[in-house]
Amino acid sequence: MIVTVMDYWNYIAYVEKPGIFRLFMAGPLRALVFIHTALRNELNELAEDARLVANGSGDLTALKERFDWATYALHYHAAGEDAALFPAVEAKHPGVAMTFDDDHRTDDELVASMEDFFTKTDEDGALETLAQLAERLADRASLHMDKEERLLVPFVEEHFNMEEQGAILGGMMQVFPPEFMVKGVPWVFSHLDNGLQISYATALKAAMPPEPFAMHMSNVEQRLGPDAWAPIAAAIA
Repeated sequence: MIVTVMDYWNYIAYVEKPGIFRLFMAGPLRALVFIHTALRNELNELAEDARLVANGSGDLTALKERFDWATYALHYHAAGEDAALFPAVEAKHPGVAMTFDDDHRTDDELVASMEDFFTKTDEDGALETLAQLAERLADRASLHMDKEERLLVPFVEEHFNMEEQGAILGGMMQVFPPEFMVKGVPWVFSHLDNGLQISYATALKAAMPPEPFAMHMSNVEQRLGPDAWAPIAAAIA
């Protein structure tokens, strides 16, 4: 089956046989692209920093701080999917979500291994191993998120109605603690290009009550600075 993205935010066409198309409306789970993109970029930066530390030109303390945040964000993203997305898919279509859940377990194992090596960075070879683990985590997590966007999200859009999809996304969001959202929303914006920043701001405006939306956008403005903020402000005015 060939998947052709004709307009990521409006619809997807599945080409199953020559000349046969099935079209369906995009659902709210497309919002995963925002945090997925931020996580991909953050984990790639973590791997780059770990390689610099292994080569003797990086800051180990700063690396640990980035690791703590990156894996904190990765954990809550995975926890949201574990709590709401995978059980909903598994209840309707047993077996479909198992491979995606297994990816989370592999990521957890890599994070635990990295935590262990942070406690023995003075040992020979520990920093090199840490860099290799960071590179593996970035690659594995990116492949997992690519698979979700390419396979799982279209599957959910086909088999779940809009109300069901909204309930899934709402269940995922409920897992995030308030302190994560305060830091996490500006962090996501800082890891998106301008086009995705505008799309993310528009999506949040449609999903949030006015007061928390305004609070989050104020934090985003502080994080990005006036030049990067200006086109976002114009788009949500």
